[in-house]
Amino acid sequence: MTDTDEARRKRGEAIRKALAARSPEARSEAARKAAATKGPERRREAALKAAAARSPEQRREAGLKGAATKGPEVRREAARKAAAKRDPEVHREAIRKANATRSPEERREAARKALAKRDPEMHRAAVREALAARSPEARKEAARKAAEARWRKREAAKGEAPG
Repeated sequence: MTDTDEARRKRGEAIRKALAARSPEARSEAARKAAATKGPERRREAALKAAAARSPEQRREAGLKGAATKGPEVRREAARKAAAKRDPEVHREAIRKANATRSPEERREAARKALAKRDPEMHRAAVREALAARSPEARKEAARKAAEARWRKREAAKGEAPG
């Protein structure tokens, strides 16, 4: 081992010993100072590195801890902001991918649970609002498609009916 390697090894050991001897308060203070000097890119890199090093249990624990410190209004506001930023097409693609990994039984179970939770009156009101928000062209198109579907079903029933 060369002199420089030996010196580097000794320095590394000294740093490790010093870090181990620090109090938790001193460690958090050093972390705060480091975070203050980092730019957004470096902060993002550090966050990604930390997230990759965590186990699923640790991630879940951190999420629960973060949720426990926030009130319902703060959580609602964060969800609203996230929904506003979300690209609808990317979101649809993510949903398609998630559904592709589920078995038909899992999908059926999720649909059953969603239906059980749904308030019928609120659902009707939401449907009415959605229909009212559509343009006249969209309403006409939907009516045309529904009529075509009924016509196709009628034709299929005629073709399959005995004699």
